[in-house]
Amino acid sequence: MKHLVLAMVVLLLASPTFAQEDALITVLKSDAPTQEKAAACRALASVGTQKAVPVLVSLLADETLAHMGRYALEPIDDLSIDMALRKKLGELKGLLLVGVIDSLGVRKDTEAVGPLAQCLRQTDPEVTQAAARALGNIGGPAAQVLGNALSHMSDAEQAIQLAICEGLLRCAEAMPDDKAVTIYDRVRDVPNLPHHVQVAALRGAILSRGDKGVPLWISTIRGASPGLLADAMGISMDMAGKAMTRIMASELLRINPEVQFMLLQTLGYRGDTVAAPAMVPLAKRGPVRLRIAAIRSLVQLGTPSSIPVLAVLVKDSDATVSKAAQAGLIGFPGKEVDMAVVAMLNEVDARYRMVSIDMVGQRRMVAAVPSLLKATDDASADVVNASFKRLGELAGVAEIPDVVNAMLKTHAVVAAESALAGICARQTDKTLCSDKILPGLEQAKGKAKLALLRVLRTVGDPKALTAVRAAAGESDKLVSETAIRLLCDWPTVDALPDLAKLANTTESNTFRILAIRGQLRLIPKQTGIEAQKLSQVKAILPLIKRTEEQRLVLALLGRLSTAESLQLVLPYLTQEMLKEEACVTVVGIAEKIVTTHPEDVVKAMKQVRTGNKKLGERVKALLALVPEAEVEEGFTSIFNGKDLTGWDGKPGWWTVEDGALTAESTPEKPCKLCNYLIWEGDKPADFELLAEFKLSGKGNSGIQIRSETRSDWDTYGYQADMTGDGELIGFVYHHKYALIAGRGTKAVFAADGKPTVEQIGEPEELLTHYKQGDWNTYRVVCDGPDISLYINGVLMCQITDLRVADADRYGIIALQMHPGPPMKIQFKNIRIKVLK
Repeated sequence: MKHLVLAMVVLLLASPTFAQEDALITVLKSDAPTQEKAAACRALASVGTQKAVPVLVSLLADETLAHMGRYALEPIDDLSIDMALRKKLGELKGLLLVGVIDSLGVRKDTEAVGPLAQCLRQTDPEVTQAAARALGNIGGPAAQVLGNALSHMSDAEQAIQLAICEGLLRCAEAMPDDKAVTIYDRVRDVPNLPHHVQVAALRGAILSRGDKGVPLWISTIRGASPGLLADAMGISMDMAGKAMTRIMASELLRINPEVQFMLLQTLGYRGDTVAAPAMVPLAKRGPVRLRIAAIRSLVQLGTPSSIPVLAVLVKDSDATVSKAAQAGLIGFPGKEVDMAVVAMLNEVDARYRMVSIDMVGQRRMVAAVPSLLKATDDASADVVNASFKRLGELAGVAEIPDVVNAMLKTHAVVAAESALAGICARQTDKTLCSDKILPGLEQAKGKAKLALLRVLRTVGDPKALTAVRAAAGESDKLVSETAIRLLCDWPTVDALPDLAKLANTTESNTFRILAIRGQLRLIPKQTGIEAQKLSQVKAILPLIKRTEEQRLVLALLGRLSTAESLQLVLPYLTQEMLKEEACVTVVGIAEKIVTTHPEDVVKAMKQVRTGNKKLGERVKALLALVPEAEVEEGFTSIFNGKDLTGWDGKPGWWTVEDGALTAESTPEKPCKLCNYLIWEGDKPADFELLAEFKLSGKGNSGIQIRSETRSDWDTYGYQADMTGDGELIGFVYHHKYALIAGRGTKAVFAADGKPTVEQIGEPEELLTHYKQGDWNTYRVVCDGPDISLYINGVLMCQITDLRVADADRYGIIALQMHPGPPMKIQFKNIRIKVLK
């Protein structure tokens, strides 16, 4: 039986219904665990027939499985079940009996009405309450039994009384309205019932009467307690129709204020506009709380006839009422409200003109812009200021000339300027804004002209800049100084030439400082190359005297993050007021350029003196990143460690892997022709080159020096040769002469080409300095006719080539990808020092 549940599932999914039922009955008759029998009952609730009834009935006396047995029996369509359940009424007690009673109610067994009536007389309250509920579910003839039982209940039997009332309400719900009324009224007469039962009986009594229930509803709201009053209002929401709305509205003036308040809210929720006329008197006079409720309900109904009423109430002497009317109009839909709001701009009292302007803004009434423009000439300064404020929010580019004209006439220049700036700020076409403003600028004088100049700075397009630049040269000192300040605060990089000129020519220290600050603000905004920005900064530096601007320079140089910006920051490390900020800037720049300019970074880090522990740790980390060989005096990195910038190679072969220039051939991708990765930087003659390299065992490569380019990324010239197995490490190769100097030799080629070779070391012993399969450093020195090769600091070979016709003394530097078996070639930390 251990896996019986799984077997049942399989049967239910795959077997015919009769086979499923037989299998489930077998489970119930067996000694299977309770859990498996419960599962069988659940399944029988879906597939059980008369065949399963006996075994399920036998479970009704089982305390552990009775519930599941009844669960299975209740949906089976067989009269024998009802008979069996009725029989069990006389055999069971306690919760088992309660369960059987509940099942009879679920099955609506009318034959059980008599036996269940007997259960109402039992002393066990759980049994009697279950019987009352079951009779309520059965309905029909059970209603009389419950009614008789209710008549004989004493006050001491309140719990049973409640169950009987609930049973009666269930009966009434299933009855025709004309018969249900009697039951609802009978329950309503029972004293001391819980509130929810009272409300259910009242609701049924009113709704089952239809139109004749209205008087009962009216009498209820006139005399109900506050708790029941709210429920009565809820009941009215189920009494649809305009006729009911009219009746409710007619009660508004006949009932006490508390009921009026709730009735107003309910009428608002109903949404029938026929109630609006009855609300108007309450909105106009009476207690403030009721007036506000009436206003809100009028807004909910949304009838246009309410608009004049609300417009009048805006001027009410009670501020609370006035604000409620304002809020109502603001949220009221329709153009009629817009017209009423605009009409208020003609009110004699400036307070209401202000209210109108406020509502215009809150309703976003673009159509009111002409009226607002007219109001900028109002006698009230408050109205003028408010009108300009709303114009700034609502007017568009087409209204800019009108706003400018209004500015030229008004004393409220500040408000007009704010409005104009707000309009322009919302526009995407800044040039169009300038076109609309500039004609007014030509006419403007005094404060208005200064304001227009400030707006043009906000616009910030080339035409605006031209106008402000011209104003900076005017004879009116106030205009020129305002324009100069605006240029110094200009939002776009177009003003940089003006600021550079101003900083160098002005006699005003204040304007020089402002011009310098403006440049330092705008320089980083340019899209040009870093060199251009650095050039601009360098031009400013001699003019800067104050610590405040020097701090701005440090911030700017920190953003540029180049080797040159690093050098410009270094002098500040010795300035007492700036040295800590300079240290932070230097370290920040160094962290960004350490792979491309390691020698500059090391030099800079050695100058950093800081008491900041964390900053000191960053300095140490930077120094640890740079091998000592890379900081030799005068060397410059020619590979940035990140990408192929500055190098040109055959597509598909050279990449950057783990900070190293890498080429690799595989069986699937063999290298059939020699190709080179060519440095694009220069064609040096006399120089010293350092490069770390690593080759796979069968790798073959070289560093091309003093060479020329050929087609398809090929080269021709001298090469510092190398192979992964070390065989050609420390050899000089030339495309014309092949191997011209071996490891451990010095070869001298006379002018006529005759070679002289001498031994300078033991080839095998020299090879021990090469670390096969690991990183090694190649040092190549080209000085006049001499070429010397070093591996890991040890001299491998030398040549002196005096063949002037054949020995080129300058040329490209390139890295070789050699054809042959699969191999991998890598180079990193490549740096050069020019000797002459």
